Amino acid sequence: MVIVDNVISEDYQEYIKKLLLSSPWYLKQSLDESTEFDDKEQFVDVPGWANVIFNNDGVVQRELYNAITPLAYIAAQHVAFEVNSLYYIRSFYQQPYPGKSGITNPHVDIDDENHLVCLYYVMDADGDTVFFDKRNDVENSIRPSFKNYNIIKSVTPKQGRCILFDGRQYHATTLPQKGPRCVINFNLGGSGEFIS
Repeated sequence: MVIVDNVISEDYQEYIKKLLLSSPWYLKQSLDESTEFDDKEQFVDVPGWANVIFNNDGVVQRELYNAITPLAYIAAQHVAFEVNSLYYIRSFYQQPYPGKSGITNPHVDIDDENHLVCLYYVMDADGDTVFFDKRNDVENSIRPSFKNYNIIKSVTPKQGRCILFDGRQYHATTLPQKGPRCVINFNLGGSGEFIS
């Protein structure tokens, strides 16, 4: 895992923030809805807003794609990773949810492909990203139990910061308590070392 602060210039940071926050968002009842978890696990499931920029069908929002995609290539240079394919570019926006706190469902973004994740923080916020001591096995993509787990790293959102990590690493979000939290999530294919 590599953390890079001010991965892009302040002007570029502000441009992305302004453009993204003024774009359309789609309310989702759960930001982790595709990953089931056991009732005995103590994770929270809360709504948030999503913005799909690129997916399997290609470019979904051209203006955001053109503005944001260079960020992934700039960030990947910090870990000598050559990007040769984009799997997804999405953004997520969360507000504090009255009466809820804790960690969201541990997940991997793609469970059947090796990939590099570039997680970019659009603004300063609380609501750390946490990483667990469990990894996805591409050959057997069944989610492991999280009845017992260890958090091995916690990263606080800071505008301009990105985290580059192996996409097979289980991760989650702690719910923001003080204000909004906004990230851009890039799932990248390519060549180079996948960061553990």
